[in-house]
Amino acid sequence: MLNRYSISGQRTHSLWMLWLILLLCTNVFAQSTRYTLKGRVTDSNGQGIPGVTALLRGTQLGTTSIADGSYTLGVTVAPGSYSLTFSSIGYTSKDQIVNLGNQESVVVNATLAEENQTLDEVIVAASTLSGPRRQFGNAITTIKGQELTQTGTGGLINALQGKVPGAQITQNSGDPAGGISVRLRGVKSLSGSSDPLYIIDGVIVSNASDNVSQLAAGSQIGGANAAQNRLADLNPNDIASLNVVNGAAAAAQYGSRAANGVVLITTKRGQTGAPRISFTTSFNVNELRKNVPLGTLNKQFGFAGLRLHPIGGVSAAQIAANPGTTTIGTVRDGATTQLATNLVDVQRYNYFDQIFRTGYGTDNSLSVSGGANNTNYYVSFGYLKNQGIIKGTDFARYNFRARLDQRLTTWAKLSAGLSYSNSFSNEKANGNVFYSPINSVSITNNIWDITQRDAAGNLQAVEPTRVNPLSTIEDMKFTQSVNRTISDLQLNLTPLKGLSVDWIVGVDTYGQFGKNYIRPYPYQSVAGLPLERFPFGYAATATNNVMLLNSDVTVGYERYLTDNFKLNVIAGYNYQFSQTDFSRNEGQNLAPFIETVSGASSTTFGLGYGLDRFNLSGYFGQATLAYRNLAFLTGALRRDASSKFSPSETNQTYPKLSGSLVLSDLDFWKKSAINNIWSDLKLRASYGASGNLSGIGSYSRFWQFQPIPFLGRNTIIPSSTLANPAVRPERMTELEGGVDMSFLNNRINLTATAYNQQISDLVVNRTLAPSTGGTGIINNVGTMENRGIELMLDVTPVKTKDFSWDFTVIFNRNRNKILQLGSPRIEISTVSGAPVFLLEGQPASVFFEFPYARNPDGSLLLTSEGLPQRERGTQSTASIDYTVQRTPEGQPTGTFIRKIIGDPNPKWTGSFASNVSYKQLSLRFLLDAVQGNQVFNADKRTRENVGIGTLTEQEMRGTLKRGYIFAIGPIGEFRVDDGSFVKLREVALNYRLPNFVKGLNSLNIALIGRNLISWDKYNGFDPETNSGGNADLVRGVDFGNVPIPRTYQVQLSASF
Repeated sequence: MLNRYSISGQRTHSLWMLWLILLLCTNVFAQSTRYTLKGRVTDSNGQGIPGVTALLRGTQLGTTSIADGSYTLGVTVAPGSYSLTFSSIGYTSKDQIVNLGNQESVVVNATLAEENQTLDEVIVAASTLSGPRRQFGNAITTIKGQELTQTGTGGLINALQGKVPGAQITQNSGDPAGGISVRLRGVKSLSGSSDPLYIIDGVIVSNASDNVSQLAAGSQIGGANAAQNRLADLNPNDIASLNVVNGAAAAAQYGSRAANGVVLITTKRGQTGAPRISFTTSFNVNELRKNVPLGTLNKQFGFAGLRLHPIGGVSAAQIAANPGTTTIGTVRDGATTQLATNLVDVQRYNYFDQIFRTGYGTDNSLSVSGGANNTNYYVSFGYLKNQGIIKGTDFARYNFRARLDQRLTTWAKLSAGLSYSNSFSNEKANGNVFYSPINSVSITNNIWDITQRDAAGNLQAVEPTRVNPLSTIEDMKFTQSVNRTISDLQLNLTPLKGLSVDWIVGVDTYGQFGKNYIRPYPYQSVAGLPLERFPFGYAATATNNVMLLNSDVTVGYERYLTDNFKLNVIAGYNYQFSQTDFSRNEGQNLAPFIETVSGASSTTFGLGYGLDRFNLSGYFGQATLAYRNLAFLTGALRRDASSKFSPSETNQTYPKLSGSLVLSDLDFWKKSAINNIWSDLKLRASYGASGNLSGIGSYSRFWQFQPIPFLGRNTIIPSSTLANPAVRPERMTELEGGVDMSFLNNRINLTATAYNQQISDLVVNRTLAPSTGGTGIINNVGTMENRGIELMLDVTPVKTKDFSWDFTVIFNRNRNKILQLGSPRIEISTVSGAPVFLLEGQPASVFFEFPYARNPDGSLLLTSEGLPQRERGTQSTASIDYTVQRTPEGQPTGTFIRKIIGDPNPKWTGSFASNVSYKQLSLRFLLDAVQGNQVFNADKRTRENVGIGTLTEQEMRGTLKRGYIFAIGPIGEFRVDDGSFVKLREVALNYRLPNFVKGLNSLNIALIGRNLISWDKYNGFDPETNSGGNADLVRGVDFGNVPIPRTYQVQLSASF
């Protein structure tokens, strides 16, 4: 329900503004003549460049070149002298003077020089972020569409790994429907999301990861979110370019939603000329990159039926029932436990062989584009199917996209776009539950043949309370289907020289449908599975329907004030509306052979049902003053209002100020000898404020009610969280400075950026005393900061007609610190037992747990039995500070203390990409590095405790003291591993075949590898994955995560 501050009625106001502008512009046109401009655009080697934009400046009339670089542009303008601008991503823009007179057909050829994001590159993004790179006071990273399609992945975000300065992009799961997280310059919220805002052709789109297919795990996964991101619906083959704005530079246009950065995606459009057909097909093989070593010794402590034999104590009754059992008393935390010391023969199996497989996939895309006179079109179709390395998992996606550009008059252009996707995934339980495929292996002693079946063909029981690992494959079904449509309508008017009016209306709508089924275990009477593993069956369905709408009206005006000064002014209005409807229906205790809720004897209807609505609108303005095209000053302001805001916080204001100075364009620089070596030098700085709404629920300021089951029915009770009418958006202010340099005629390019982000009004659920009438309240009490640097170096050591070599190095360092919480520490719930905490004065999400007791030199302080032990001393329950205490004998005494034992936030990230080309052959590879972070390896202790780990085998062989695993069990520090890695993320060998068929413009074959090698010291499958999924505050946790597969792909692409 919208409150009385709803501003949806202001849409009418914006429409009246648009119609007024149209009426004022109907009589301002002089007599015009029809001209045809044509020619060819080539590179420095004389090769035609496709996709180059040719724009007649001052008119907004333009076209793009086709495969051989040729173009044709029809214009109706008054005779005179014009500038024809040629621009393309990856090349330096060029202006050609065109004199239009009596000759109606004019030939204009152009040669473009390659560039590496040099100062004259034209950025085409949002209205407030368009123009030559030299004018921006902040860093903007541009990625070409072709860099996304030869990466060995069908996912858009995956393809960005290692390519964006300041970005940490983490693939949380190797499942084909797994999620992926993006952080630009660190975490920025303690209650909401740090995911950037995504814009496709002016349409704000959702990248949410709403869970509809893992409902059984929903109550067990704590703060985790293992669902799939919705950008998985996009086809990377449709992307023309992508611009990433890391900081607050987008505040002017996106205000309350820009704190996490903005990713602006531009899709492909039609080109004037004959129809052009492009086709790409690929086949890939996915395999397990690395296996976790398990114990292979066919022995076990005690006797065959002893559960948790490395740590399980043996009673006198068990000794009597199992003659030959010998024990040793082991002291831990003051108590003595009898551990078995004798070994018995057992048969061991590798259960991982039963759940992993080699998966296969294909990715296909077909597009047709062209145009004639005033109409351009682009249509594409896509189909992707990918099998996971866990048996029974796959993901399939169908895509359709269409774009129609119609020039109505010389001053009006209409564009319409439509994208449709349909996807379906077969999934298995993710990490964070004990009945996921990997966790079911890790918690089961591998002495049973899990393939054995009874006379009816049912799987049989294994260790008591454990799910047979094959049941997770055969007896559980989790599916998700998604239908999504993204559409937009855009009108561009250029009624007067220098004046432009843009109106965009965009809608992103999708529906998710999930089905969950766990078969009743036929071996429950023997296994005795706990109720949280649904031993008697489980079924559920869920639907999630989302609609996002945005409407933007922007008016821009540009003119020269004098010969040296140019002013560009932009003013606009933006309206956004979001709607989400979610419902689920669950049931347990299923009848035989029934896989739906209708077969459940215990059901809960509507649990988790929710409606969410909010709107946001804002007016914004920006002015840029340029001096001689070398000095730029930009100021901007946005004022927002939203139904999420409290009455006292109805309006929020976000300013921006930036400047840049191109020193290399000053006369003294151009005339000096340094110009021969040092090509470009640009200094830049910016300041901006922006907001984050994700930490505030649409109704957080109201006292709410929550559903609960009562006597078999649903009822509602007041929430224990009190209302707070003063809640407001989280706010980030950022100061950024940087330098852009080029040397040796742009052979060497260096971009360096430093930033300081101060985040205030962080939303925290503050605990209250029961006497207040509630247990908590949503408050703006937190503050946090991010400080860091970003470096990107592009070098072209060799470039000849036939041979070239270039490489790119990226280095990022971010330091996050929580400055204020309202409480010294807050624990984040996780089912894995990962001790994730928010602590004042520390980075977000550190691991705060029991450490080893150590000597002053850092070595382990052992017990009298020679075993590790927990540290002791004095420590307040509300503090992280502690004092170590020792007995006269030098042993720990006092209470068990906690300290920071690990940090999932890396000290630095970086990448190295290299491309070598010889004639038609090219080789490219990308190394991606994450260094200085730790992973909480929950699976490591589990494997040791049940008796399948390598340390267990060392105990049985006598190379490790008996009782070692028992001793380290409660020590959290044991479960923390070095999470640093360097991955060979991408390798691609591409060959362009000769055009041996008439009409064939290009034919390429590529061999691609992805995630081929990982150099790490991690004691698990993969240090990159995260059982916290897309949750911002649960990072670096390994608990049943599906490892990221090694992928081999062969790709064939052709254009006609």
